[in-house]
Amino acid sequence: MPLTRRQYLGQIGRVGGVGAVALLGGCASNEQPDTESVTVRIGSKPFTEQKILGYLAYERLRRIDWIRAVDEIGAGNSLSNWEATATGDQHLYWEYTGTAWLQLPPRHDRRITDPESLFERVQVDADSQRLQLADPAPFSNEYVIAADARWAEQTEISTISDLAAHIGNGGDSPGVAVNEEFYHREDGWRGLAAYYEIETTAGEPFQTEPFIVTSIGLTYELLEQDRVQIASGFATDPQLNRSSVTVLEDDRDYFLPYQPAPTAYAPLIDEHPEVFEKLSPVVSALDKSTIRALNSRVLLDGDHPFAVATQFLESEVLGDA
Repeated sequence: MPLTRRQYLGQIGRVGGVGAVALLGGCASNEQPDTESVTVRIGSKPFTEQKILGYLAYERLRRIDWIRAVDEIGAGNSLSNWEATATGDQHLYWEYTGTAWLQLPPRHDRRITDPESLFERVQVDADSQRLQLADPAPFSNEYVIAADARWAEQTEISTISDLAAHIGNGGDSPGVAVNEEFYHREDGWRGLAAYYEIETTAGEPFQTEPFIVTSIGLTYELLEQDRVQIASGFATDPQLNRSSVTVLEDDRDYFLPYQPAPTAYAPLIDEHPEVFEKLSPVVSALDKSTIRALNSRVLLDGDHPFAVATQFLESEVLGDA
């Protein structure tokens, strides 16, 4: 059975308290406001990028002497994290703007591809549910369509519109591999095919031979093995750094932005806006190349998300503090 996105991206569990203290060494103290210690329970979804983001928030807040950060990283899906944070059972996690808009209450069908406009509308939804979103990171982890680099060069295909025209004009049919979630989602292959008119004469999404529905990681392997020429992927996946892979430009802006934003229980931020202020340097440090490199250390090198997050925080965010 093909792996889901979470199974593919998920990695080993949490680091124990003793090990965490040993890795951190001496932590800088922060000024304490006129309040007692504040507990902040920090969660995440269970795949690699989310764990890295979760540990970045956890480690940043754990170093503030008036915050008692609690590690609840790696448990729950988008909906359970959103609901737990809205009720205060959890206090903070990172949610993607596209996910919040399309999949979380109240859910919307309208496509909004401008990042700022999407974030503003997601903020409104969050505010109505006792949630607050900090400004999102600069990167977006949206779906992408990747091509075998040699085939793309030979056929002069650099955009999804080029791909649609190539197929529509009767060019050689490329083999296609998509992950299972992308195949079944309405905003995945079916929606993309309709939007770009990559369809059969009967109006069905184009499916050539071979058309392979598989696990996320295997789509890239099928490209590498020359079994297909087109594959679905995610923008921050480090495997897209391969020279043998070309990401086709979404030239008609089909895919929504998926920028991660710290998402918190609103009463916590109302009382302690410093929580978002302390996270701001972490958020702004995360561009696409940076998060790809961090994901690579976990997915390809086998490092633990906790160690990767801690070392990045030490060297790139707090190094001059």
